Amino acid sequence: MKIFITGHRGYLGNAFINRFGNDYEIVGYDKAEGDNILDYKHLKDKMSRCEQVVHLAAIPKPVENIPFEEYVAINVQGTLNTVKAAYENKVKRVIYASSTTIYGIEKGIPFKTPIKEDQPFVSQYLKAENLSCRDADLSYHMSKVMAEQVLAWYGLRKKIQTIALRFGPIDKVFLGTSVSSNNAAQAIQLALNYKGELWYEAFSIVDDVNHIDTSKAKQILGYKPERPAYTKEQIHSTLEQKTSL
Repeated sequence: MKIFITGHRGYLGNAFINRFGNDYEIVGYDKAEGDNILDYKHLKDKMSRCEQVVHLAAIPKPVENIPFEEYVAINVQGTLNTVKAAYENKVKRVIYASSTTIYGIEKGIPFKTPIKEDQPFVSQYLKAENLSCRDADLSYHMSKVMAEQVLAWYGLRKKIQTIALRFGPIDKVFLGTSVSSNNAAQAIQLALNYKGELWYEAFSIVDDVNHIDTSKAKQILGYKPERPAYTKEQIHSTLEQKTSL
């Protein structure tokens, strides 16, 4: 299978290629190689004749000095460019690296547990006085929510199959939430190899943690998370340190 991977030189892209790269013909697209996710013509031309797309390119976490407009440009417009190019290239499916930030898992943003894929976004139940986060934390969260809505529009209209894999923090524990790079790479491979049709489906992809339900990914994709052993340096914060409502 010929697949197109945006952000293939990044942390998750490298992890996936190291584990499963020999199983696919990979066309990469990464700013480290001079590619620009906002250059639509270049993106579309390079994606030509690929069968599926794995969209990893993004601002991958809250960064304090990055303005909201840049999150929108890279994470939202970049996703729109990728899905639109895939649709126009008649690609079968776009697999998007979403995040558990969708559920509000950031410092200073209260989030509800247990977590399932169909719960409301934080903007649907929180008020301004509930927040004690930085601009960057909310900017990152909102950009991932908006990017998923782009996928939803294309998927729900059955223009192209779209899958959102909501990854926990990769190879670290943050507010009790984590996913090993092996588990994340496994989920991408399962999404690529899925034989049925998925017209915008979101899956929580985390290690086996008590506060996030991964039964949907296990039942539909066949996700079988390995049990990682994190060092003290990889454990940044526990679930008990989250902001409460």
